[in-house]
Amino acid sequence: MGNVTRTPPLNVSVKNTFVNASSLGSNAVIAAVPGMSIRVISVAIVSTLANSVKFLSAATDISATFPLGANGGLVLSFNEHGWCQTAIGEALNVNLSVATATGVQINYIVI
Repeated sequence: MGNVTRTPPLNVSVKNTFVNASSLGSNAVIAAVPGMSIRVISVAIVSTLANSVKFLSAATDISATFPLGANGGLVLSFNEHGWCQTAIGEALNVNLSVATATGVQINYIVI
């Protein structure tokens, strides 16, 4: 079967939030938590115009850039290991390549 890993159970609450971002560049999603990281465990994104979307730890890229078509979207289903994670004490931001209405729904944990 190869190299398989399993994260031991964490006793943390899953939280959710959303942002209706519309500004070109970085848009705040979750404020920094001192001494903690924000781990994104699922995402849904929909954009009204063609747009490229990526996640940032403060100003540093922490995800791939996801190109979306007009009225297109993306779903990253539940991933216990997380899709991306901020550096300790940094905010989670979403970066848009176009100033257009973009809905971002996120489930996350703070670790």
